[in-house]
Amino acid sequence: MPYLQNCWYAAGWSREFVETPIARTILEKPVVLFRGESGACIALDDRCPHRFAPLSRGRRSGDRIVCGYHGLEFDATGRCVHNPHGGGNVPAALSIGAYPLVERYGMAWIWMGASAAADPDRIPVLPVLEDPALSWVYGQLHVSANYELVVDNLLDLTHVEFLHPFLAASDNAARTHFSARQAGDCVTAIYTITGEPISGLFQLLWEGDDTTADMHAHMHWQAPSNLYLDVGMHAPGRAHADGALIPSVHLLTPETEDSTHYFWGAGRNRRHGDEQISGMLHYGTQNAFENEDEPMIRAVRSRMNGNDLFAQRPALLSIDEASVRARRVLKRLIEAEVATGSHAI
Repeated sequence: MPYLQNCWYAAGWSREFVETPIARTILEKPVVLFRGESGACIALDDRCPHRFAPLSRGRRSGDRIVCGYHGLEFDATGRCVHNPHGGGNVPAALSIGAYPLVERYGMAWIWMGASAAADPDRIPVLPVLEDPALSWVYGQLHVSANYELVVDNLLDLTHVEFLHPFLAASDNAARTHFSARQAGDCVTAIYTITGEPISGLFQLLWEGDDTTADMHAHMHWQAPSNLYLDVGMHAPGRAHADGALIPSVHLLTPETEDSTHYFWGAGRNRRHGDEQISGMLHYGTQNAFENEDEPMIRAVRSRMNGNDLFAQRPALLSIDEASVRARRVLKRLIEAEVATGSHAI
């Protein structure tokens, strides 16, 4: 299937990158990822051009990777710089693709398109991850479904009442006011509720004797598949910032047409340094995605004839506006990339 190529995708949280090579398929291409001795993160094709052994089964040597099958060494540009056979001759064919990789916000971002077009200024803007007023926990999981179905799920928060009882009270969907807006190629789903019972999640951070509060949840989508949820509960008449905030980021990277790498981070503005709260927030977030969202998304896909949602002629509801807008933006961007010839690499 076509993917948006000339953009930055999440390759992995920076803490993942160590000396041991990581094998990760991104946009259906096997990639080997590792941190060189210099500290730089490196991304190369995970296939030795000699006998096609996965380089991820090899080892790091300085800023090089050594093939575990015949010892060929490749530098950060993908050029073979050492051949231990035949007097050390290095044929021109002994080279592999290299991908631009930039670390920002504690995430390593990879550019799968034309390397010359890789502009770090186009990395998704997520300053919330560097907000000193917030503490964060991080995680990742593998979703056995197309990444656009995961985006649909995240932009539609009305499912929370029915799929995540810890996160929303009964009749939450009926009390929720929904709207969607679009600014350029960015789409936001806006959910507001007044007089909402304080959910189990927000009780972890709540201060005071209130049993209800006002709630906001604004899910922001940036192409191709990066989302930021600004969510919080506050006492009536108080500003959002005065309440309990649990923002989160959701960075989705297509693995194949039917699988997705899902990287997430969840922050909080209260009870900093409380390891029990960190553990509960991490468990609750990971569990919700892994054991509630992911099985449902897989089940949805099992009833679809392909990944083209609109080809299924879905019965759309008003709550689908944001996800429909995001799908249309992404389709337009991919079509424009293909039309200009910049899609091919």
